[in-house]
Amino acid sequence: MPRRRKKKARGFPGRLRVAKVYIETSVWGMTLDDQPRALRQPTNEFLRQCAMGLSLPSISTVVVDEIALAPASEAARMMSEINRLSPRMLKLTEESEQLAQRYLHAGVIPPKKQDDARHVAIATVAGLEIVVSWNHRHLANERKRILFNEINRLAGYEPALAIHTPFEVMQ
Repeated sequence: MPRRRKKKARGFPGRLRVAKVYIETSVWGMTLDDQPRALRQPTNEFLRQCAMGLSLPSISTVVVDEIALAPASEAARMMSEINRLSPRMLKLTEESEQLAQRYLHAGVIPPKKQDDARHVAIATVAGLEIVVSWNHRHLANERKRILFNEINRLAGYEPALAIHTPFEVMQ
């Protein structure tokens, strides 16, 4: 009896899909020793998974600028973590600045938190899939995600951007 040919598998069977993520400043801050263990542990595990290639990490010059405002020893520790991971570095462009201003104008983010709007705008313009943040007030919550994505859709950016904590992104 003739053998049936097996159908070729589509894609890469057994391989996890690699998400393109933007790691916001609060995640790097959570690597510091004085942070709560319940948040520090999932942060470090998420960063380990990025280093293993389970996510493709990016940051921006806005992250580096915010870290530079921290006390020198803390900034050095966070920059050491960034250098260890070697994420893709994105810049604040005119296009991302305009999108951030749309978030601010619509009241999604308070004017004093302009950098939070910039993080989401940079990730959106770069076509990333997920912003990873511990900032529940301004970023990592469902209501804000819906508002950001409504503005993104009106500005012509698709698909929708997810905003999650490191714990939610881990595989």
